[in-house]
Amino acid sequence: MRISILLEKFKRGLNAVDRIVSSKNTLPILNNILIKTEDNQVVLSATDLEVGVNYYLGGKVESEGAITIPGKVLSNFINSLNEEKINLLSNNGVLSAKTEKSEASINGMAPDDFPIIPKVEGKTLAEIDGMALKQAISQVAFSVSYDESRPVLTGVYFKSDGKSLKLVATDSYRLAEKEVVGVSVSEKIDFIVPIKTINELHRIITSSEKIKIIASENQVMFLLSDMDIVSRIIEGEYPDYEQIIPKNFKTKAVIKTAELANIVKTASFFAKENANNIKMNFAGNEITVEAVSSQLGNFKSKIPCTLSGEDNEISFNAKYLLDALGGLNSNEMTLEMVGKLNPGVIKPSGGNLGITYIIMPLRN
Repeated sequence: MRISILLEKFKRGLNAVDRIVSSKNTLPILNNILIKTEDNQVVLSATDLEVGVNYYLGGKVESEGAITIPGKVLSNFINSLNEEKINLLSNNGVLSAKTEKSEASINGMAPDDFPIIPKVEGKTLAEIDGMALKQAISQVAFSVSYDESRPVLTGVYFKSDGKSLKLVATDSYRLAEKEVVGVSVSEKIDFIVPIKTINELHRIITSSEKIKIIASENQVMFLLSDMDIVSRIIEGEYPDYEQIIPKNFKTKAVIKTAELANIVKTASFFAKENANNIKMNFAGNEITVEAVSSQLGNFKSKIPCTLSGEDNEISFNAKYLLDALGGLNSNEMTLEMVGKLNPGVIKPSGGNLGITYIIMPLRN
């Protein structure tokens, strides 16, 4: 293989794929990045057997070929360079890399044992504005569970009736549901994508380019203009989460999002030793936020709100509440509740921004 590539493009490609590479992989070949030529272009690939990334580079291909190179070694070397282009030559398991000022020979491995990253064949289920998808991921991903005993909760649920697309995540103590804007859906969608894939997707999206979603029975592919991400789909049926969302409420408060976030953040310092428990009392167009610490002392603060319905109280995990407030992207929010033993519902106030958070209450 003999190729010539613009160095800046090569860096972008390596940065896109090398996060998949881990020195902790038990298979040595998985620590490597595959460099190959395909259809007169250069392709960089990495996989951990759960998620795979292919990045397609322009470049001058003088002779075809392929080689795998330790990802961290290659990335560290390439990112230290600042010339315009780089020439790569592979021969007998060694990659020779040469720029105007630098050159290196890096021992690699034959590509024969590198796992094939499958192309997911099928109809495009949806096309999504990249930045809309990136925002939706940031608004729900923090609610994913990391408890491997319930695998279906360790990913983000993609759900569509063929019209709109929703992303859902829950760890059974809280739930986030986001209806994605800027999406064209052509088919019913019903699958769960592992959180590792979701985090990688969020990291690599940098523009509003359209992203295509193609899925088979057990795999999904997110197709961008210069790369694709292929992931397994988590087996199993996602819980019928809609049944836990209260339909009727006894209390509704409209609150300035930033003001509540500031108070909850302060209260959280006092709540750490008490399972992050903060108590919220709703009465007379005010919310009283309280936290108790046997070591630090007590905290109490009041914030104005527009209250309708009954006076009420509820206790939340402060971290869960702060995560939700940070995901609203709204100056004002509504908090709706039935009672102190029922889940609270948090949404943006005014206009439909398509995001809903459910937080289970804590017992005092």
